[in-house]
Amino acid sequence: ASKVSLLKVESPAERKGGVKVASVDELIDKLKNEAKVL
Repeated sequence: ASKVSLLKVESPAERKGGVKVASVDELIDKLKNEAKVL
């Protein structure tokens, strides 16, 4: 459930300082490596 809510929060990529992600995998990778969320 937490993954789904994270994706819903992150899906408007413009909000995060204009950082766009190409795919869900890239988004999760960024969350793991940059934000240390997961």
